[in-house]
Amino acid sequence: MMAASHARGRGRVVPVLLVLLSLFSGAYGQKKVLTHDLYDSWKSIRSPMLSKDGKWLAYQVAPQVGDGVLIVRATASGAEVKIERGTAANFSHDSKYLLCTVVPPKEEVDKARREKKPAKDQPKNSLAVLELGQSTPKVIERVRSWRLAEKGGSWFAYQIEEVPPATPAQPAKPAEGQEAAEKPQGPQKKKDHAPGTPLLLQQIGSAKEIRVPDVASYTFSEDGSLVLFAASTKDGKGDGVFYLDLGKEATYPVVSALGRYSQLTYHDKTRRLAFLSDKDDYAAEKPKQSLFVYRLGEVKEQAMVSATTSGVPQDWEIVTRGALRFSDSGARVQFATAPLAPEAPKDDTPEEEKVQVDVWNWRDPQLQPQQLLQANAERNRSYTAVLHLGSNRVVQLSSPDLRTVNVGGKGDAKFAVAADDRPYLQHISWDQGYYDIYIVNVEDGSRKKALEQWAVVPSTSPSGRFAMVYDEVKRTWSSLELATGKITDLSSAIPYAIHDEEDDHPANPGSYGLSGWTDGDKRVLINDRFDIWACDPTGAAKPTCVTDGVGRAFRISFRPVVMDRERDTLDPAAPLFLLGMNEDTKATGFFRDRVEGVGSPERLLYEDAILTFTTKAEQSDTIVYTRQTFTEYPDLWLATTHFQGGKKVSEANPQQSEYNWGASELVRWVSGEGVPLSGVLVKPENFDPAKKYPMIVYFYERLSDQLHRHRVPAPSASTINPTVYASNGYLVFMPDIPYEIGFPGESSEQAIIPGVLSLIDRGFVDRQRIGIQGQSWGGYQVAFLVTRTNLFRAACAGAPVSNMFSAYGGIRWGSGLVRAMQYEKGQSRIGATIWDKPLLYIENSPVFWADRVNTPLLMMHNDKDGAVPWYQGIEYFTALRRLQKPVWLVVYNNEDHNLTRRPNQKDWAVRMQQFFDHYLKDAPAPKWMTEGVPAVEKGRTLGLEMPGAGKPGG
Repeated sequence: MMAASHARGRGRVVPVLLVLLSLFSGAYGQKKVLTHDLYDSWKSIRSPMLSKDGKWLAYQVAPQVGDGVLIVRATASGAEVKIERGTAANFSHDSKYLLCTVVPPKEEVDKARREKKPAKDQPKNSLAVLELGQSTPKVIERVRSWRLAEKGGSWFAYQIEEVPPATPAQPAKPAEGQEAAEKPQGPQKKKDHAPGTPLLLQQIGSAKEIRVPDVASYTFSEDGSLVLFAASTKDGKGDGVFYLDLGKEATYPVVSALGRYSQLTYHDKTRRLAFLSDKDDYAAEKPKQSLFVYRLGEVKEQAMVSATTSGVPQDWEIVTRGALRFSDSGARVQFATAPLAPEAPKDDTPEEEKVQVDVWNWRDPQLQPQQLLQANAERNRSYTAVLHLGSNRVVQLSSPDLRTVNVGGKGDAKFAVAADDRPYLQHISWDQGYYDIYIVNVEDGSRKKALEQWAVVPSTSPSGRFAMVYDEVKRTWSSLELATGKITDLSSAIPYAIHDEEDDHPANPGSYGLSGWTDGDKRVLINDRFDIWACDPTGAAKPTCVTDGVGRAFRISFRPVVMDRERDTLDPAAPLFLLGMNEDTKATGFFRDRVEGVGSPERLLYEDAILTFTTKAEQSDTIVYTRQTFTEYPDLWLATTHFQGGKKVSEANPQQSEYNWGASELVRWVSGEGVPLSGVLVKPENFDPAKKYPMIVYFYERLSDQLHRHRVPAPSASTINPTVYASNGYLVFMPDIPYEIGFPGESSEQAIIPGVLSLIDRGFVDRQRIGIQGQSWGGYQVAFLVTRTNLFRAACAGAPVSNMFSAYGGIRWGSGLVRAMQYEKGQSRIGATIWDKPLLYIENSPVFWADRVNTPLLMMHNDKDGAVPWYQGIEYFTALRRLQKPVWLVVYNNEDHNLTRRPNQKDWAVRMQQFFDHYLKDAPAPKWMTEGVPAVEKGRTLGLEMPGAGKPGG
């Protein structure tokens, strides 16, 4: 009996153990759900670069908050060196060393800031110098800045943070009977003229170092053989400009005189050095700048330009706030001038008695808010002048009546393109910006109007012979020959549209753009929707299709990949690398073709992913590209220019495999207007088609091109994170929305509702648990949709326009512009004024239909929103509150259109999920939803607690 009983007992124990083991195994294998407290652990890859020989790769892995790491990897062996907190890296020109900044630990920086330590006691950066192939870099402490030459040399330069000296003792009074020493005669060093700091130059790979005291600014020659520097000494006696010949390790003066020296600019081919200085006027109360040009080795300057030089407008001056640069040949120097600032009138009126007022005048070209925002920029505006070194002539190119000038040919073109927007500044209030286009003779400054009321400023060809002109009305590309003013239509001979065919704004559409020029300006490449066309800018030859119609045949949009960033033209006989994206499947790939010759684009790599070219080694065929899908972070891949045998060489977030993620798929349906549409559906990783899931619909305009976009868990600036929601058991639907002018709200309805219904028909969407979310333009559409349907159980709108009537005359405080253009010509797509078609404004304004809202609505609208005035959110909130509809408005203080402070971003992410979890998953409502957060409790509680629970995590 005992044996039998024992046998039965053992028989029962085994199944129980099996069940327990299976449960344990299931729990052990269960992937974790993404939560809000995980954000800081997710990283991104930044600033990938290759050494010139392609044997080394460097990139930064940076967390969202905290200290990053710089990884230096041998491309052949995969051996890696990690430099903690390394950033701003650069390889030496011989590919033997890497230099980078090492920032102090964030914890130390934060601690010093909290303790309000003075600047001198704040943690300082360091410089790391790593010999490639070795494991430990040399570290130089307290480095303020460092630099390598642009194209060569074996030296690097750096300046250190000097430890401020102790307060000097007060000089003793002269002994009785002794006279005090006489003060020095002549100009004295000005109080605001600070001395420089030591510059240290070190030969890479050796202990050789040169120390140069009192350096205010410096630059390398391109080849790295010279260091040119301005000195500023304590007593002014050593002030001047000098150059150090690193080969000879000898320093030579260019000019020595008391004064300030800035913007040192060197031209290697001609050995010319240009700079600005006030040395000739230093004794004046407000010394004026002059431009000096020296040829190294010569005692006297080649040129000197002051405010009194012929060609500089009367009552103007040379200023340091603009660019100083040589033309490519070195024959010209461009510099900045400006009218003398008027003396501020003396005003002894006490501040409390001064009138403070803005006067708005209907004749003003710009509204007062725009003027106020731009006031400092206008006060400091500078204008371009050019010094012709051959003739020592100055020509003023731009001026207050012609503010924008572009000299092509790297500054050597005979003619420049200039734009004048002054006649149309008022138009920006209700229309797009326009310009009158001028051709300016760089030799003498004469100008001739070429185009009137033009929407796009023409771009110049590399040599400066032509400018390309896009006509938004005719929808054509033309060349403008600058020497003659001749305009030649180039694109009408292309059999397909070169304008954006899907643009549905009530304004003329933009173009598909240009893809560059061939050598010598022989051909300009014009894009249509899919293919690229080579056009003769003179119009003598017919356009030829570079991509042989393959793009249109397979619905692949081809665009060039720029591998050599040093070249500004394309060799027509050399390989032309292309990136192509399939409009239907969203697959992308790399292709190879030629501008000239026969043959179709050769497919090198083509995948259901987003492929992006990153960089190419200068002296080898090694390249880096990224590949991303919804589930795959855009890590780095190494390959050759054949794009074969690519190897993944980074892993930003290995922890991703521990979490339930998601997957994306392309879905299609037909709109209420009978238009075929596409969208993206995101499903949980453990999706079961037999189950029914809650779903959130997120939208803006067209989002299907983001099918393969990877989104790491991160706090939200305004919108839901599809990855986080999929991990938490939601479906996320992102539909495309085409618009009919005059009916933007109904257009969204006609696109979104049929899309949602088509997914419900597939059986896995819980019809009773669907929410919607959008920000800005998406927020408006959310606010509108809930007035038209009860399909959604919960809605969340960020920065929504609720009243197009009041918003029409509102101000975009970030730019100072009135919002009228937004409705007449822009995104809001009404296409008329409030006087022409007032009913359209009413029909498209949610606030007028608030009584029809039955969907609980959560809004965020911040009190410093510079795009959509936050009273738009207030209007909708107060209307719904008056109607006793469930509505919440979250206002983050001193935040703009999208959240920028990370604590606020985290808070909003938590509130959105609490809101949707409550309505779509029957989770308890937090206190901020049930009881609110009274003003007297502001700062004490956030109201995120659930009834009967403590403060939530994250």
